[in-house]
Amino acid sequence: MEFFENFGLRELVIGTAVLLGVYSGIVIIRLSRLSRPQPPEPVWKKDPAEFGQQMVKSGIEAELAELRGEVAALKEEVSLLKAARNVSPQYGEAVAMAQKGVAAQQIAERCGISVAEAEMVCALSRAGNE
Repeated sequence: MEFFENFGLRELVIGTAVLLGVYSGIVIIRLSRLSRPQPPEPVWKKDPAEFGQQMVKSGIEAELAELRGEVAALKEEVSLLKAARNVSPQYGEAVAMAQKGVAAQQIAERCGISVAEAEMVCALSRAGNE
């Protein structure tokens, strides 16, 4: 037990430093053995056919995204048109008849609106077609 009796602060600090050094060495060795992910191969070293396929794929994806945006806009427009059509069905039928070239008197009788309203629908229909 004489060995431990001669231990002082100096020996304790040196022992701690040695243990930390050994631990650090073990950690460094273990980290160096880990597999490192390989960086991607530069574009200029790839096969030209593979590069062309990748460019076509990215072009198709961009076009697909654009088409999805257009479809969404068209869906919104269709829903707005459906809502507008449901507001006044008597005028919707009147507009359809006016676009077919039916006379204002016949439109008024068929839709149950006044002749003046039917003439206005016919005029608006002609103005919309021009």
